[in-house]
Amino acid sequence: MKSEIENSISEMMHQLKTIMLIRDEKERVSKAEELFKMIDPVIFLNKHGPEHTAKVCDRAFDILKCFSHDNLNYYELFFLLCSISVHDVGNMYGRHGHEKQIKSMVEVGCKDLLDNVELQRVSQIAGVHGGKINDAPDTISHVKVIEKIHNIAIREQLISAVLRFADELADDYTRANYSALKAGTLGASEMFHVYSSKLHTVSIDQNPITSAWEISLGYEFDDITAQRKFQKIHQEDYLLNEIYKRTVKMEQERRYCMRYMRPFCSIDRINVEIVIDDSQNSFVQYPIKYTLEEKGYPIVTVDDIKKDNTMILSGEEMANKLGAIR
Repeated sequence: MKSEIENSISEMMHQLKTIMLIRDEKERVSKAEELFKMIDPVIFLNKHGPEHTAKVCDRAFDILKCFSHDNLNYYELFFLLCSISVHDVGNMYGRHGHEKQIKSMVEVGCKDLLDNVELQRVSQIAGVHGGKINDAPDTISHVKVIEKIHNIAIREQLISAVLRFADELADDYTRANYSALKAGTLGASEMFHVYSSKLHTVSIDQNPITSAWEISLGYEFDDITAQRKFQKIHQEDYLLNEIYKRTVKMEQERRYCMRYMRPFCSIDRINVEIVIDDSQNSFVQYPIKYTLEEKGYPIVTVDDIKKDNTMILSGEEMANKLGAIR
């Protein structure tokens, strides 16, 4: 990773030197802005290689253990494993929009392993694990609910949801590059590796009282780390703030993916425990605990039912329309 960072910095500096030779100030500033927009500041995010793929597989099978009935058939498992294997290959072209680069790479790398239909479905399932389609984060709805492939029923939205949520849960200590952290060479991606290094436990367990499935997250770090700010893209922040943001995002993903997993699987909440150790006294700790789950009464307005259907008219609108016809 260190060599990759050095090469990236070297290329950037070379381009910057060329830009600085431009005499016109406005053009020089414009070119410099374009260069910095093109640079992917999170290209060195935490690990996306074989270790991450194996961890996503582990998390996916943890999720499958929560299924109450109608578990994935062997062909659905085949699609799940293939999609997990290729879901991050687009990062070779940069982090931004990496999920849209999957198909072109799969068609080249897997053309002798999968037929055309399988290539298409694997690319689609892997491609909705994140990002946006039509500028909206609801990507899973763009794959089919169910279809027959080679006369076998495949629940594509269900498989996509398992992959997407498994990927969300696969961000623990195994993804951190400890040598790069120690060397201080991570730059704008420092926070991502620090975050992973402090997430020591991710488990899915059944509540002994309610029998509901729950996720437990365990973080631990010392007070020196808690008082530091770490680099994250174009800003700095405290690790604790990053944990709050990331766990809220995980809860959003839980609610979203459960929409496509039910009624086969229901994971109801996320329990978070953060332990800050006193660096001067090993018997002193500062614990933080909270639970993320759906609470309160849901709010849906009449306007909500009109957003996606222009044919729905209010009583007044319908009366005026009918009156105009007559």
